[in-house]
Amino acid sequence: MLAVTFQLQAQKEQALNEVAVVASRTVNTTDGYVSSLQGADITKGKPVVDVLGMLPGISREGGGFKINGLAVSEIYIDGNKLSDKSELDNIPGEMIDKIQVRYLAGSNQSSAHSGGTIMITLRRPPEGGYYGSVNVDAGWHRTCNFANGGVGGMFNYRYKGFSLYDNIRFSADKYRETSTQEVFIGNGYLFSDEESRWNGLDFRNRLSVSSQFSTGATLGGGYYVGTNRLNQKSVTVGEKSVRSSVENRDNAIAQEATVKFTMPLNGNGASMELAADYFNRHNTGKSSYCIDGGNVASNKEKTNLDLWKFSVGFTYPHSRKFTWQFGASAQYIYSHYDPIEHADNDRFHTTGIPANTNGFTPIIYASTKGMVWKLRYNIGLNWQLNRIGYHDLDMDKKSHNTQWALNPTIQVMMPFGYRRQHALMLNYRRTMGDIPYTAISPIVSWTDACNYSVGNPELKAQTGDILMAGLSLFMNRLNITMLYAHSHDRIHWQTLQDAHNPEVFYTKPVNINGQGMWGLGVEWIGTPVKWWRFKLSGRIEITPEDITLSGVHYGKTRFREYFYINNNVTFPGGWGGMLNANLEPTYRNYDRTYHAVYNIGGRIYKTFMAECLQVGIDFTAFGNRRKLDRRQGENTISYKYTTPVQYVGLSVVWNFSGGKKVEVDIVEGIQGYRETKDNR
Repeated sequence: MLAVTFQLQAQKEQALNEVAVVASRTVNTTDGYVSSLQGADITKGKPVVDVLGMLPGISREGGGFKINGLAVSEIYIDGNKLSDKSELDNIPGEMIDKIQVRYLAGSNQSSAHSGGTIMITLRRPPEGGYYGSVNVDAGWHRTCNFANGGVGGMFNYRYKGFSLYDNIRFSADKYRETSTQEVFIGNGYLFSDEESRWNGLDFRNRLSVSSQFSTGATLGGGYYVGTNRLNQKSVTVGEKSVRSSVENRDNAIAQEATVKFTMPLNGNGASMELAADYFNRHNTGKSSYCIDGGNVASNKEKTNLDLWKFSVGFTYPHSRKFTWQFGASAQYIYSHYDPIEHADNDRFHTTGIPANTNGFTPIIYASTKGMVWKLRYNIGLNWQLNRIGYHDLDMDKKSHNTQWALNPTIQVMMPFGYRRQHALMLNYRRTMGDIPYTAISPIVSWTDACNYSVGNPELKAQTGDILMAGLSLFMNRLNITMLYAHSHDRIHWQTLQDAHNPEVFYTKPVNINGQGMWGLGVEWIGTPVKWWRFKLSGRIEITPEDITLSGVHYGKTRFREYFYINNNVTFPGGWGGMLNANLEPTYRNYDRTYHAVYNIGGRIYKTFMAECLQVGIDFTAFGNRRKLDRRQGENTISYKYTTPVQYVGLSVVWNFSGGKKVEVDIVEGIQGYRETKDNR
């Protein structure tokens, strides 16, 4: 969200990062690797979002992506930041030219970004002029029959120096989820069953226009709008047939406007980029709470969030082996929470406290990248300040917290071996998290009749150090990664017991100091036969604990494991598919136990008309949903999702292109909406 982005000319970037590679699509770089995927089998018959999971070090977990176990900080399309990850569903894999993966965020990015960056470059169709795709999809869930459907498309057009890009999507969804809950209090157990149903409508559109002048300068603007209407109802039935329900209606609209100007400064590749961005998210929610059919509490609220950001960046290539980069940015955050209507009772608490939250984050950075002998390096430093302000409008009480830090980034890579088939990598980064503005709010959020979450105005942004070492062997077929991370003020959602009702529990974000984590990942990418490519990977995280929560001391060493296998097959006649499986054994984290989950699913596709038309079937065949145990003192709350995982989806994609050969410039936003929330 706080990144300063800028573009190096392709020749300079390639000169600094490239190493000699024979018969391999993947090239190791100073900070990661580049995979050339034009015409690759793994891109056929699937959207970009599915292609990423086949690349070295990348895994798809919890709806997002991770690189070597760290959450991806940013994704770019043709050099521009992607603020809505669902746009990847609209881009066919066949349009990919290459993908650059950076293991850790660079010094030009916000120090809140610990995980790496994925930079996707799309190929240019032979005809040019205009190109894009249209897709239609629908899905069936075992629990609720036809549950989702949508239509979307991507369009690119260029005439001389003028570029236009549009990515649009409309979808409708419904879902039914069942679960059970078991609460141990004192010497007794309380059991309940829960059913949740929700339906919603989503619309989003990103429009970008830009113009390139004869001087080489480019001026562009982008506009994004996304709307979401969600209706949700959760019904809980207890042992004594007490029936309670929580019903939420939520309407949200997000808009972002961006202006970007780039200008070459000399003929050697030096450049300057200026950007200004405004992001707004407005939300109106209405909640009602019932017991045995009677309405006992309700709440109607409005939340408004404004983000302003300005950035400037410079690139100065000194030679083919040495480049300077430096710049600065500043972001201002303002949010307002207004409880329009408020009524509660002894069981369901809501909040009637209006509040304002503000934050200010300036960043200054400088870095240099180059090569000494065979060693390639990227060294940078940024200074960042986080100032958080909170104003309780009911009590007219103000508080603030200020953090600042100098954050170095060091990345080195050494190729070795016959024809440089192997590489050693070392990455270090100091991080300081985003202002957790969504977790500071006084909003009370009920998930069901027995559980809710609250904010914490005293919350601090977390800081940490990350050290990553890697060994790539046999042209990236075997990859070994070792990771150490040490965090300060880590945000943990602690479980507490409601003071008025002992059968009700809530979670609250708190800061935990001095946590360290060790990680080891091993990955093997193979092609046993021409039509089959697989990626087999495993990862283990080791976390020593030493903390007391709610009077309970946690002092054991915890282990968290992940195992994945991704398979891609391609057959003659336009047929192909993928079959993926993952397993996450049971692990513990302080007062929580996450029980084992697994999933087996894939995709079958057929292409027609020289790959212009694609028909695909996505499926989830088997799986085990999450069970979560939370401990509060001597009490235990167990929550088990019992919804069947079986799913079948049908998609049809039409790719089109025409006109002269062109390159389309895209202007994306440089901010985004980030929530700090519990992960139940």
